[in-house]
Amino acid sequence: MPYTAPLHSGNAPKSRLLFLRWALLALLLTAELLGLSIRFDTAVLEADSTGWARFVGNAAPAFLQIALAFMAAFLLALAPRLKAIALVAQRSAKTHRWPGWLLAHLLVYGVFYWLTLTVFSAASSGGSLSGGLLAAWAGLGVANVGLWLFVVAPVGFWAGLLNDEWRALIIAVLAGTAAWLGGLLAQEFWKPLVMGTFWLTSHLLELIYPHVLYDASHQVLGTPGFRVQISPQCSGYEGIGLVTVFLALYLWLFRAEIRFPHAFLLFPIGALAIWLANALRITLLIAVGTSFSREVAVGGFHSQAGWIAFIVIALGLIMAVRRLHLFAKTDFIAVTARSSVATALLVPLMVLMAAIMLTSALSSGFDRFYPLRVVATAIALWCFRRVYLRWEWRSDWQAIAIGTAVFALWMLLEPGVDNGNTVLGKAMAMLPVGEKSLWLAFRVAGSVLVVPLVEELAFRGYLLRRLASQDDDNLNPGRFAWLPFLVSSVAFGLLHTRVLAGTLAGMAYALAYYRRGKLADAVIAHMVTNGLIALFVLLFGEWALWS
Repeated sequence: MPYTAPLHSGNAPKSRLLFLRWALLALLLTAELLGLSIRFDTAVLEADSTGWARFVGNAAPAFLQIALAFMAAFLLALAPRLKAIALVAQRSAKTHRWPGWLLAHLLVYGVFYWLTLTVFSAASSGGSLSGGLLAAWAGLGVANVGLWLFVVAPVGFWAGLLNDEWRALIIAVLAGTAAWLGGLLAQEFWKPLVMGTFWLTSHLLELIYPHVLYDASHQVLGTPGFRVQISPQCSGYEGIGLVTVFLALYLWLFRAEIRFPHAFLLFPIGALAIWLANALRITLLIAVGTSFSREVAVGGFHSQAGWIAFIVIALGLIMAVRRLHLFAKTDFIAVTARSSVATALLVPLMVLMAAIMLTSALSSGFDRFYPLRVVATAIALWCFRRVYLRWEWRSDWQAIAIGTAVFALWMLLEPGVDNGNTVLGKAMAMLPVGEKSLWLAFRVAGSVLVVPLVEELAFRGYLLRRLASQDDDNLNPGRFAWLPFLVSSVAFGLLHTRVLAGTLAGMAYALAYYRRGKLADAVIAHMVTNGLIALFVLLFGEWALWS
């Protein structure tokens, strides 16, 4: 399949119609996935008495893990040729007779949904499920996926892709399987790792306190005033996994500027650094609980100290790559125009994240120091104001419409919560009027003005265009491409507690950016969403939206 033939400029109207078609199909796919994920819970199958249903329920998380790792590895393997493949897909799709495939898919999806109702109803009521019924259900699920592919592009395109990219497909299958096996190994071998963490932490504590209590058989460690149990998650393997994924992504993004195989040394260095930082984190956790505040230790510090350590180590690894010729092909110390713009796009988010983790670590639930993070981030934005003022910041009504639509979607996906029982709701009821008003003023300013600007600078202004290999000084995102669109949106979603809603919001803001090639549209859309959420919170006391 040739991946080099360019699109003709005379096809621009058809290209816009194709983009609209794919955008609508993406919305339909999202609606179908929401219809399944919200309506059905695989935990029902896990509790079923029949072997087949229980097997499917137990295998669902592993299948999802394998599928996500497969997709990530497949996209990475295709990255050098992804643009050319996308051009071929566009040419093929323009003459593709897709309505028939879409109709077939909708019919199969309807039968699949009905059969899913049957399977889950039988499982929840204790009825028996035959292997044949579950096989038909699984087969219809696979057929749904296949028909979706044929809706997007003709069969010939997918056959040609499979023929030319079978090596990448095998690599992706192996990567997905390896991710699943890695999870099993982590569960199996966490005890040797936790014993090492236990030994190092106990010796660090002995440098601070004369009496250290520990029970190696149950991994309990602490002082007479405060003790903790080192669980599998505290052994350090989660941090090692995070650093490994971060390094893999960073080295891939900057592969043209990095020396290989020297850069592979960063993986054991990063793993050792995060493991040592984890032992130090547990030591400080016990020290805070013993000598300062038990509530702060088990609240903010326990949940945020690990992320603070990860960010510090990640930044340290980046600095090592940029300043050591062992890892970099070029000298990153020299200041260039591109690096100054990239710094202006990323530093405010880094300051915001550091401030969030610091203020959260010093809090025991309610973040009383929220105004400090707003002030710190605003100062970072002010320092780069000369860079921002070079860009155009005029938007239009369509950005407002997109922001309003995202607000409606966010509210639709918001789980029902007793707002009076949330930490924020209780704090608002107890704070004095003056302090409450001041805190709310900073909360609204941060949510509506500061956070949308900072997040759009980083996720749409930097990450989306970096994945598309755009010049940092030119804020136009270029031609729509699936890899930057999806990766930047998913990364944005992972930053939020509500991952699905955040990912869909990121997609909407990315589309606002692509529409006219102006970052201002994404910023305004984001500000409108957060402004409407803030208004809803203040009017109706829905504090869970800010939790």
